[in-house]
Amino acid sequence: MMKKQEKPISWIILTNMGVLYYETKKYIEAAECYEKAFKALELDENYVADEAKVIDEIDFIRNNENHMFWNYVDSGITAMLSTSDEGSLSWSLEKEIEGIKVGDHIRLGESFESEIAHIEGLDIKLKHEYAPRDDSNNNINFTVFVKRGNERLSNLSAISIAFNFARLHEATGRIIAAVELHKAIVKRHPSYVNSYLRLACISRDCGSLVDCSEWLKCACAVAPGNPEVLILVGNLHLSLCDWQPAQRVFNQLLEQKIPNVDAYSMLCLGNIYFDNLKTPNRYAKHLGYAADFYRRILNKDNANAYAANGIGTVLAEKGDLSRSKEIFNRVREISGDTIPDALLNLGHIYLALSKHSEALQMYQSYMDRTSTAGAQITTKNKDEDDATVLLYIAFAYYDWAKQTEAFNNIKSAPADGRYKKSIEYILQAIKKSKKENVVVRYNLCMTKLSAANCVLQKTQRGMSRTAKEVKDALDGLLESLPTVQTMIQWKKEKKKVPISTAAMQNFVHNCRNFIEIAQNTLNDELNKEAEANEKRELQRLETLSKLKEQEIQELERKEREAKEQEERDRKARLKMEKVDALVQGWEFEAKMKEEESKKKKNKADAEVVPQAEDAIFDESSDEEDGTANDNDDIVQGENSNQPTDKDLFGEDDDSDDDDFNGESNDNPERDGSKPEVTKQDLFGDSDSDEEQNIAQKRPNDDVQNEDIGGAPKKRRIQDDDEENEAEF
Repeated sequence: MMKKQEKPISWIILTNMGVLYYETKKYIEAAECYEKAFKALELDENYVADEAKVIDEIDFIRNNENHMFWNYVDSGITAMLSTSDEGSLSWSLEKEIEGIKVGDHIRLGESFESEIAHIEGLDIKLKHEYAPRDDSNNNINFTVFVKRGNERLSNLSAISIAFNFARLHEATGRIIAAVELHKAIVKRHPSYVNSYLRLACISRDCGSLVDCSEWLKCACAVAPGNPEVLILVGNLHLSLCDWQPAQRVFNQLLEQKIPNVDAYSMLCLGNIYFDNLKTPNRYAKHLGYAADFYRRILNKDNANAYAANGIGTVLAEKGDLSRSKEIFNRVREISGDTIPDALLNLGHIYLALSKHSEALQMYQSYMDRTSTAGAQITTKNKDEDDATVLLYIAFAYYDWAKQTEAFNNIKSAPADGRYKKSIEYILQAIKKSKKENVVVRYNLCMTKLSAANCVLQKTQRGMSRTAKEVKDALDGLLESLPTVQTMIQWKKEKKKVPISTAAMQNFVHNCRNFIEIAQNTLNDELNKEAEANEKRELQRLETLSKLKEQEIQELERKEREAKEQEERDRKARLKMEKVDALVQGWEFEAKMKEEESKKKKNKADAEVVPQAEDAIFDESSDEEDGTANDNDDIVQGENSNQPTDKDLFGEDDDSDDDDFNGESNDNPERDGSKPEVTKQDLFGDSDSDEEQNIAQKRPNDDVQNEDIGGAPKKRRIQDDDEENEAEF
């Protein structure tokens, strides 16, 4: 609306818009709003900057992420680049720059930026070397620009914008820039408590409890009775397990009677009493105090999920698992899993009810939830929290394996895998934790001992085992024995080892017995596996031999089938060639018959002539008769040279055709000494009906030839020109 009205937007509105973007995790838009807010603030008529303190900010703001709070200031002095004999680059100043020191950020010219590493008179050495564009120029002069803080932090109204901008750095993981900006704020305005608290929280999250304590002391000195400061101080004591100082701090907060702070203080006091249930002779008293504090909170606010979660823990401690389970489920339902402790407590309940899979699911859900939301089960650092939950998961697997192993039969098979899972999670917990825990080490040794016993008992429970499993069990025992022996030695040296000597000595005794059994078992398993491997190798070779023989037989069968198929194809081709030849011959005969019938018809027409005409043309008719006779002789001569069926088809002519031909006896080459072509010679051994029909077709053609008038057997093949000449 203000843009439409062409009115300038207030820096307060822009700051609030940035906070809204921050809460909705739109960090880029939030940064843009904060930058616009600074510019709008500078245009405000009431904006006043304290120029006297601007120069102090150079010691704190150098990070490029905080570019809104510094500028490069022209010093008016030039520096000359020179190259020494060793090849290192150094710079010589024209004259001394006021206030310059080691660690300052400078810019030479328009683009080269670096940090001062050493100053000696007018000579300075930078951390980064400058590569000149022209190697021939050894002397180059540049104007020196020094990074100096601007006046933005000198105005009280700009501090809130700067603080929100630093919180934005924290949310986006730019911790160095956030710390630098918070330090600049408290340097310019020492009474700004929020930056002290944020610096303490950042130190705590980074695991530096000493720095956290120092920043909290500064905050207490500035604002001794500030509730937020006291709450952080109390939480710091809780993270260090300093119960009495923490109790004093929260009692002091209770005396202030601030509504929201009052509830939080009672909740922390209840947690302090619940965490100290193991105090000798104070179990019932501390449990009652914890329950009273939780009830007081619920009496004032019955929707307080944290207090309800505390009541659930008290009921679970008393053994009322069903009611505590209902409370934890109700807490999850109301809070939407925003209270990860409810998931952890549900895991404990399921584990106590021997529902191991459900317990493991709750523990894993807790870890997933805390990894995404950043929540912790205590005020310890994240690695310690993860290590604690990993130990819960390891114990769940260990207890599950023990219960499975109690079947002492084939149903105990999953126990071995669950012991391995338990060992895996214990090792992860040891890796996560930054401090050495003797109890965790002893638990690891006990888990390896139980896993080895499970492997050694497999044969008695009707299960198979491998040499690798026995070897892994033996290795675990050999690693565990010296560890526990070292703990016994520490115990003798009066060192703090919270494990009884009798338990450790019993472990050493059992471990030695298992090592001896495992060594003997390993030798037996290795011999069995060697024999089994040899047998498997023989079986493999035998199988390969059989497969080879089968392959050879298959190849021979395929070759034999290929040859048979080739022979069948050859015979089929021969048959088809003979059939094609017969078809061509029959077509030729039909054509010749048609031509002969035409010739006879033409000859008959020529002989039917009137007598008068015969008398008139007597001489010419004789000549024509002579000519016709000559033509007949020529046709007969030509027919004698035409290829016959025998010439076309070899010896496949039928005997009936030879008998029908009147000239066959006069020709010695056509004597009856040649064998008659049979059906088998023409078509092979085939007995199909089609082949029989083809073989029987020839005699019918001979009968037709006889009906026509006894045409000679020999026929000729004529070209189109020769046929026309004959007809002419």
